[in-house]
Amino acid sequence: MIFPSLELEGIVQVFDRTRLNASKSFITPDEAIISLIRIKPEASGTFITVTSNKYLDWEYATDGIKVVTVEVTTDGVAVTKDFTLTIITKENDNLWSEDASLVDHEDDITKYIRSGRNSYLDKHRMAQERILAYLDERRIWDSNGDRLTKSSITDIQEVKEWSKFEVLSMIMTSLSNAVDDIFSSRAEKYTELRNQARNRAALRFDSDNDGETDAVAYDMISHSMVRR
Repeated sequence: MIFPSLELEGIVQVFDRTRLNASKSFITPDEAIISLIRIKPEASGTFITVTSNKYLDWEYATDGIKVVTVEVTTDGVAVTKDFTLTIITKENDNLWSEDASLVDHEDDITKYIRSGRNSYLDKHRMAQERILAYLDERRIWDSNGDRLTKSSITDIQEVKEWSKFEVLSMIMTSLSNAVDDIFSSRAEKYTELRNQARNRAALRFDSDNDGETDAVAYDMISHSMVRR
C-alpha cells in the first residue's frame, strides 16, 4: 500500500510563501521503494517532481480554496491524494501587526523566519487568535453574547501594539532553548511589553454587528465600558 501525505498550513495569505511538505508519505513493507513523488499545488496547475527533498515551496496569486495533490509512485501505478488549504487576500486576513513593526525592535529578526516561509504572517495571525481568545476569557462579547471576531475590532490602533509584542514574545520563546539564554530574556521582556500594551488598550468595536463603531469603548484597565 502507498500512503501519500502532506503537511501544509491551514490559511495562507496571497503571495506569501508556504511549504507543501510530502515527506511523511510512506509505504508498507511489501511495496517497492518510492521512485517518484510529485506535487500539484492547485487543481489548474501541473505536477512538479519533488522526489529528492519531498517538499515544494509555493506562493499563490489568487485567493480561494486550493486543492493540492500529492502523487507517490513505486514500481506500479501511482497513488494520489488531495488536500486543501485556504488562500486569503491581505484585506480579508485583516491582521493587526506586520513584520516591519518587528524590525523596529529587532533588526535581524527576519533571519529567524522558519524554512518554507518568507514572513511572520502566520505568527501575526496566531497573535490575533490569542487576542480574541483573551477577550473571550474576559467575557468581552458582542451584544448577543457571542465571541468577538477580527472584524468586530473596528479601531485596530488599540490592538496594534498588543499584537506586535505578542508576536515578538512568541518568536523569542520559540528560539529559546534554555531558561537563562538571551532569547528567554527577550521573550520575558516582550511578554511584559505585551501585558503593558494590553492593559493600556481601550477597545472600540462593533458590538451589534451593524457596521458602526460603538459610542463607548471597553477599558482594559478598569474592565468597564466608558464613553469616548
